[in-house]
Amino acid sequence: MKSNNPVVSSIIKNYNTSQKAFLPKVVTIPLSQESESCYTSIVKPGDTVKEGDVIAQTEISKGWTSSLHSSVPGKVLSTQACFSPNGRQEFAINIKFGGAFSYLGKTHQEMKPEDYSQSDISKKLIKNGVVNTFKTEVPENLGVQIEKINEKKEQHNLVVRLFDEDPYRITDSLISKFYFDEIVKGARIVAKAINAKGIVFAIDHKSDSKDWAKNPDYKDIYQLEMKIQRYPCGTPREIVSAFVRGPLNRLCNFTLTKTDLFTDSSTMYEVYKAAALSIPCVDRLVHFSGNCLNASCMLDVKLGTKLRDLIPQIGGFIKEPAHIIINGMLCGTSVKSLDIPITKYVKSVEFLSKKKNSDEQIYSCINCGNCRFACPVKLSPDILYNHTINFKLLKETYAASSLACIECGLCNTVCPARLPLCQTIKVLKNKIKE
Repeated sequence: MKSNNPVVSSIIKNYNTSQKAFLPKVVTIPLSQESESCYTSIVKPGDTVKEGDVIAQTEISKGWTSSLHSSVPGKVLSTQACFSPNGRQEFAINIKFGGAFSYLGKTHQEMKPEDYSQSDISKKLIKNGVVNTFKTEVPENLGVQIEKINEKKEQHNLVVRLFDEDPYRITDSLISKFYFDEIVKGARIVAKAINAKGIVFAIDHKSDSKDWAKNPDYKDIYQLEMKIQRYPCGTPREIVSAFVRGPLNRLCNFTLTKTDLFTDSSTMYEVYKAAALSIPCVDRLVHFSGNCLNASCMLDVKLGTKLRDLIPQIGGFIKEPAHIIINGMLCGTSVKSLDIPITKYVKSVEFLSKKKNSDEQIYSCINCGNCRFACPVKLSPDILYNHTINFKLLKETYAASSLACIECGLCNTVCPARLPLCQTIKVLKNKIKE
């Protein structure tokens, strides 16, 4: 499907750098930052914490304990319920800012790759709470992903996507522009951790920053050019297909598969900070845009900062927002409140006015078949939807076809009845996996 993408390479040229976001008086840090895991608070009201102190932990599996860190120094106020960027209500730790920073504004000595062993890397990433945001709707602990790959004792490749899979988001493209050297260092660290046979950077074929491939300093990294004007384009399926069909497949002594480790530029930047600089995950680069703002910008935001506290720095609203879109129009979530806090999996926030607000009413299926024509893996989303919602029984083998869904959301965009087809198929997939 060709995308009517308003975001093109010319827009990215207008950005020169990111900025530090204003510091909030209080941060609200949700206890759920990764898929299928919830942290347990180890602090209580009245406790004093420093920036980077562990405030919650969770045992993921097999003794792997991941940590959640305080993004600011200050005093713990309470643990109470809040709405997260994914639309769910979750418990969060409120911390009142006050005191000196441990990492912000400090000079950090960069560790070299030879300074740590292969096994040290995954432990450090787990300890510092680095999350792989290749799929923003299913953020995973990167260190645990590495441990699971190494358990199989098979050689894998590392794929880093330098663009955004959602055509209405440019966060990863901007991070690639601003912090390319840090991304390269992060990729080499992860490649060492999994003993990768090859490192592949997937880039927009229209990108102006493709000349790095000619630099001998990057000879260990292969450049895979992709036509991102077509959607979906950033999924493992599409990346592997572009590699296999393209000239790169003949030049490399390896081939890509869906079992390789897929990451993005956001994750590799976090890896660089966590592994090379020993900084825990306490902030996030987030792109802010929308027709309710005077101008868009890229901010380095402390985790737990509420959207309400960031609006003054952006210049306030020129129109009242009717929709707040987290992580893109196609792959993201719509939220209503400005009290939503920034978490590890937030990449972008878009404020849209009422004129941009579409009809949200759900109607009955009219059997138009649009979803079947749009599906890139040739599923029948309407039939799978009726099976799950309306209890129309199917053969197990037919229902199992939902496992092929890549969750691109195209079925949702073409449905005139506005049925939540993609979300329903995701529920069906999870039931089958259980």
